[in-house]
Amino acid sequence: MSAHLAPTLRVLREEINTRWPHRDRSSDGWIGDAAHQARSSDHNPDGDDRSVNAIDVDVDGIDPLLVVRHCITHPSCQYVIYNRVIWSRVRSFAPARYTGTNPHNKHLHVSVSHQRALEDSQRPWGIATAAVTRLGDRLLRAGCRGSDVRELQTLANRLSARLTVDGAFGGRTTAWVRSFQRARSLTVDGLVGPATLAALRKATAPPPPQPGRAPGSRTVRRGSTGDDVAFVKRFVGTRRCGPPGVDFDERTDAGVRWYQRMRGLTDDGVVGRLTWAQMGVRVTY
Repeated sequence: MSAHLAPTLRVLREEINTRWPHRDRSSDGWIGDAAHQARSSDHNPDGDDRSVNAIDVDVDGIDPLLVVRHCITHPSCQYVIYNRVIWSRVRSFAPARYTGTNPHNKHLHVSVSHQRALEDSQRPWGIATAAVTRLGDRLLRAGCRGSDVRELQTLANRLSARLTVDGAFGGRTTAWVRSFQRARSLTVDGLVGPATLAALRKATAPPPPQPGRAPGSRTVRRGSTGDDVAFVKRFVGTRRCGPPGVDFDERTDAGVRWYQRMRGLTDDGVVGRLTWAQMGVRVTY
């Protein structure tokens, strides 16, 4: 009997592909290489039904912490590893530092139970239909995780915070929020509520468009040029789109795709009605 991926992991993979159809798959994997075969590993086929009970998913182009949150609530899941953190059923899925040689920072690893009923489960993982949490949907504080924390960290980096955009509200993020609050004469409590969010939005608002055709008057994509492209580059930022300018080049395309992924949009690199709307621009065509 040939090896096959456990059916419940096929459901998981299909949900991830449905939510992020344009994601990077170069670090995907499921069946073990020679190094895995030399030791006990869920990447090796079971002796009874030849199922492989682990999968690696490339983290580029997805929200890895959204995947983690849904995996650890699924009855088939045994453990998840991502970015040197492990969530294991034996610890009630409390996060713990992972000390293995592979940091799992290019992919996340999911292992499932070897009980036949659980590895064959067709129960949805909830990833394809999960709502994306936006900044402002909830009060953020130390310990929070999610796409809204990633958005907070991204805005902070526009103000030279140099935070890792990992979606985890840890010590460095807390310290930056406190310093931001202190500089803006806000209550220094490390909490991102309405007052701090309003100040952050104001501090990171893109500059007004230059004279000429207003942004939102057409769809722009790679190869486009003009003031609306200049607005997009200023809005997304030089770190992602490169130096200011009016040409929609390769770097601009990559920056727009990153922004679309962060906002839960299809990352096609095209600034059309939905992407303009997420940028707060009124579409006029």
